[in-house]
Amino acid sequence: MDVPSLASVADAYDIFLLDQFGVLHDGKNPYPGAIDAARSLASMGKSYIISNSSRESSGTIEKLTAMGFNAAWFAGAKTSGDCAKAFILAAAADAVSNGMSLPTSDVTLSCPVRDAIVRGVERRGKAKCAHVTWSARGAITLGDDVNAVIDVVDAASDDDIDFILIHGTEAFGRGDGADAIETSIDDIKAFVERSARRRVPVVVANPDFVTVSGDALVTMPGTLGKWYTDAFDCSDVASSASSYVRLMGKPDAIIYDALLRDVEKTAGTSVDKTRVLAVGDSLEHDIVGASRAGIDALFIRDGIHAADVARHGAEGVVDAFLARNVEARVKFHTAKFQW
Repeated sequence: MDVPSLASVADAYDIFLLDQFGVLHDGKNPYPGAIDAARSLASMGKSYIISNSSRESSGTIEKLTAMGFNAAWFAGAKTSGDCAKAFILAAAADAVSNGMSLPTSDVTLSCPVRDAIVRGVERRGKAKCAHVTWSARGAITLGDDVNAVIDVVDAASDDDIDFILIHGTEAFGRGDGADAIETSIDDIKAFVERSARRRVPVVVANPDFVTVSGDALVTMPGTLGKWYTDAFDCSDVASSASSYVRLMGKPDAIIYDALLRDVEKTAGTSVDKTRVLAVGDSLEHDIVGASRAGIDALFIRDGIHAADVARHGAEGVVDAFLARNVEARVKFHTAKFQW
């Protein structure tokens, strides 16, 4: 359903899960009307940031404040970087603490990625990891707790890697405190495809394919995950890459489940999902993710799909997407995040 603005649907919900890039801002500046909309929405219920950011959420709201948003308008945040860290630490804990893990079946289910981390920790005390990260956008710091259970090794020369951790698309990491090695996207793609053929499992800490950066679109880690999946499936038609690639954010329900557990813990009561609205600009990630999590979604058209919407119209883009993705549901759509 096409709606004129947030105000026309907000009173039906108590909890709002807001994407950042393409909704609140373009990576550099807030969109016109977004600050007023965030302020108004905060008066209707509790707003949380839910973001496919490789970085942990600790600085998320601070960055929004620097753009002119008020920290008081947001009750909390959850990023795919948070989920990736939790997944790695839970797998390592399984290896050394008699099955201790995070309280979510999605994290504790056995899969090739988790099993590879467990085996690495059991064999050496640490799992060996090739780390694909950022350079110009700022390399990801893993932190003492993650560094205690993994070793970042040379992706080009070490053939005994347990898993690959993908935080970015610009460089290979060498561990905290060491400069990342800037690498072309073509060389990173070749490495990912070789790894797929060797069945080295992958943690994708940001499942987005692209993101907005001003007027441009930037290649994101989800694209590397797709390259891995395509190479894997082409090399072995008898198996599927899906269990070898763990997506730590949208469209996987893991990030929604993690955030709503935090909300329930703080409130001391269960969340009524019929009163939760997710707001996002990516059909593949925000809309499918909300659908998998069992909550309503408001699609913002003038984000990463703006060019397609301009060419084919909003209904055409939405209808074509839903025809290809039968699990997805678009409850509402509107042009911009505005009140």
